[in-house]
Amino acid sequence: MKTRLSRMYVIATCCFTALGLSGCNKFLDLDPLSSWKDETFYSSEAEVEMALSGIYSEMANDDMYGYKFNVMLESGTDEMYTNSSAANWAAARLGYTSSSDEVKNLWLHLYSCIQLVNQLEKHLNQEAFTPEKYNGYLAKARFMRAFCYFTLANWFGPVPLRLTPSSSQADNNVAPSPVLEVYQQVEKDFLFAATHLHHASSSEYVPGEPNKMAAHGLLARLYLRMGGFQPYLADNEADCYFENPQQYFEKAQEQCEIIIRDGWHGIVPFSADPQSYRNHFMNYLQNRYDLRESLFEISFGNLIALGLNVHGRIGNINGVEFVGTADIPRGFANVNVAVPVYNIYLLEDTRREWNIAGYRNNYSSANQRFTMSYIFDNPLHQEYGIGKYRRWEPTDLNALKAQGSIVDAAYTILNNVTGSATDPNYTSINFPILRYSDVLLMHAEAIIGGRFGTKNATAEAVNSLNTVRERAGLEPYAGSLNHDDFFKELVDERLRELCFEGLRKQDLVRWNLLEDKLVETNQAIKFQPMYVENNAFHQTYLEPGVTFDRAKHYLLPYPLQEVTINTKLDQRLHW
Repeated sequence: MKTRLSRMYVIATCCFTALGLSGCNKFLDLDPLSSWKDETFYSSEAEVEMALSGIYSEMANDDMYGYKFNVMLESGTDEMYTNSSAANWAAARLGYTSSSDEVKNLWLHLYSCIQLVNQLEKHLNQEAFTPEKYNGYLAKARFMRAFCYFTLANWFGPVPLRLTPSSSQADNNVAPSPVLEVYQQVEKDFLFAATHLHHASSSEYVPGEPNKMAAHGLLARLYLRMGGFQPYLADNEADCYFENPQQYFEKAQEQCEIIIRDGWHGIVPFSADPQSYRNHFMNYLQNRYDLRESLFEISFGNLIALGLNVHGRIGNINGVEFVGTADIPRGFANVNVAVPVYNIYLLEDTRREWNIAGYRNNYSSANQRFTMSYIFDNPLHQEYGIGKYRRWEPTDLNALKAQGSIVDAAYTILNNVTGSATDPNYTSINFPILRYSDVLLMHAEAIIGGRFGTKNATAEAVNSLNTVRERAGLEPYAGSLNHDDFFKELVDERLRELCFEGLRKQDLVRWNLLEDKLVETNQAIKFQPMYVENNAFHQTYLEPGVTFDRAKHYLLPYPLQEVTINTKLDQRLHW
């Protein structure tokens, strides 16, 4: 069952929309909504928890981590691409513009979250709480503000840095701050959060909320980004780096080692559980928090049956195909596993058959039967679905492998929680933001100084890599410790381990490898034995690599309505 975070999100949803549901009874003794004012609202634990829930909820919707941000805008790399040529999937093919809803709504939700944080920060009644409680509330809010500004700077570059609530039209006119200043504010907020948040092991910690080690981990992610390529920072691409980038890799290493030496977080090794990787993701599917491995995740619920617009679409939009009738764990497979992912795994890697589903269940209206097919070795199939968030699986996968297809085959529902098991469109599957394996891989990368560093891999870097490999059932890394060779291994290992977790595109940007990987992906597609030049799906897979424009696609355009409203925000070149 989801804990207080999900319940508080429901409370915020129903109270802010004035729904008279029994789930809100404990809050009905508050002042009427018409008398709530910013100046007096943040004065009780119930009010502040409700405000925080409103902050968190900005991330838990279709426009953000429901699918349009972390699936659609993340598509078009060596990780995944869409199989849809429809106009409403253009953003996944790099066909977005400044008028695209996906671009506009990403900006709006991030700034709405920031506005809510700024309101809480300004009006939180310090006299109503102990210093520890007061700072704890601020830490949760500032953690989310840092998360939002980090995302904004990564995807849009220079953005307006608003640290006080906007209250009038004039407040819209804010010039964009340089990316370095935005990242420095992110650093400040995350450092405050790391100081004042509860550890995930604390009895006072609420699973799903920000915690101390998550702040340290996201600081490491920030520093790696600050040490990497900064799109369009200068006219000369060789100058698109902050001064002395090595300092940021040293800071990233320090943050990772705080988590590693703390010793509480970790991953279950293969030697203790050969199904460790699968079982970790089963926690997301079955609404359990695995606090040891998952440092931070976006929490969803599914209350559509209760008439509340509270749901996610993880495992539905980016799941395994299963369509045709009502009351099935439906999956649309709107995005496909990219061919490089199929190519990159060793056969014995336990992540291979979890991250790639390799099967589908297709309904025929002619005979009203389902035919389950095994398609693992056909990576150009139009329904080559992502398996990481699978809602279902064949009950007898070995029989399916042997026969190739089975009519009306038995299946097992994995997202088998009340309200989600057979919902045709919505799920309650949480989305991972930071896992311990990511901390280990960031640690290894920080030690060698990223792509353009000069240091060879140390024993500590290799150990961090091997901890991730061991859980996948692989032998220890025996390759070269030379900087360039080891960096290439980390590029590949992050794809194997962290695919479909909303990280790949920004990894490729900070390494200045996005264009290279798009070229490699299109080559891999065309060299695949099943490639057919006049196949419409195959041409759709190629579209991001064909469309990519280095002068445009490392950052998103500013939303049209923002450059219209904000007189100090000029559209970036080429848009």
